[in-house]
Amino acid sequence: MYCVLKIYLDIGNLRGDEVVDMKILDTDTEDKINYINATTKKIIIKNHKTEKSQGTRIIDIEDKKLMGILRKGLGKYLITDTNGELFKTSSKFGEYFKSMIGYNPYDLRKSLTSKCIRECLTNGDTEQLERLSSTQGHSLATMLNNYNTYNQENIKLDTCLID
Repeated sequence: MYCVLKIYLDIGNLRGDEVVDMKILDTDTEDKINYINATTKKIIIKNHKTEKSQGTRIIDIEDKKLMGILRKGLGKYLITDTNGELFKTSSKFGEYFKSMIGYNPYDLRKSLTSKCIRECLTNGDTEQLERLSSTQGHSLATMLNNYNTYNQENIKLDTCLID
């Protein structure tokens, strides 16, 4: 659970159905699965909601401590239930996540996105915002229109994308 939370907080909040059957491997695979390649330090998301429009998403992992922990799970799944089994649905994973953290993954997704938008307005770093939208698997416009719920003001796309 530490690894999932670390990914969510430092890299981006992946959808539940993207992580419930994610494997930790030391090589790439042609199989249509989501996995973490511990050798290349990348998260490969092949099976996801926006795969037709976005294709495979590749996300870098720069945290050495996280990679060290992930390597210990080579050949296993990133997250399993208390019995060591895969979660049957992303909803079951969400319930488990909430029981451990106190919030469901979607609340965390909205909160992290809103924080990133606020930082973009403060420092003009649109690259961070674009990276988060790509990591989370949606367009910048979708992120600004649907996930900007924790900011005090309604931020419009053209306000944030400062030249």
